[in-house]
Amino acid sequence: MSRTVSARIPNDLHEELRQRCNLIGESINDFVKASIEFALFNTVEFDFGDEVADELDRQREEFRENHEK
Repeated sequence: MSRTVSARIPNDLHEELRQRCNLIGESINDFVKASIEFALFNTVEFDFGDEVADELDRQREEFRENHEK
């Protein structure tokens, strides 16, 4: 059995969540569920995509540095 939970979050946080889920190929529902499990139990078998996001940020910064010169 499952329940539905609603939460109001700022638009910018929702946009970041949507982008991260698209990046890692997961649904917002699965991401939020895993986040709650992690917060409650400090463990989860879910890849939140931190490494992918960090690499993308690194590439963006490198691109900016190379094109500002």
